[in-house]
Amino acid sequence: MPGAEQRMKELQKLMEYGRNYQTYKPIQDEYRQIRWKGKQEKFAEARRAELTLWDAANRYLHAHLPEGVKTLPISAWEKEYTALKAQREAEYDTLKETRAEVAELQKIRRCVDIALRADQPEQTQSRTKRHEQER
Repeated sequence: MPGAEQRMKELQKLMEYGRNYQTYKPIQDEYRQIRWKGKQEKFAEARRAELTLWDAANRYLHAHLPEGVKTLPISAWEKEYTALKAQREAEYDTLKETRAEVAELQKIRRCVDIALRADQPEQTQSRTKRHEQER
């Protein structure tokens, strides 16, 4: 389960940054097409948040995607995420059942321990009586 959960976290980040990249790519293209320095600065100031999100997504994707990837396989990531989520839920259901069984066995063990301890005081009392009588 930990490996699947780690991969799910990675996929979530990839999907989030991939969506940001695709959403804000037209704004970045428009920014780059402005040739006049003053206009470009005004545009950048007005769209600072969008450009920052695109830049962060661009840096993350370039760092985490294999070289040669031209398009973002967001739908493939979503399918893999869905499959991992279903697998994790199935494993978690099995884990819950196992935990319930273990809890039941621990209750039985505690009862047996209590029953054994109930017998032991009689044995220890008889030993102490014998020990006192021998003195």
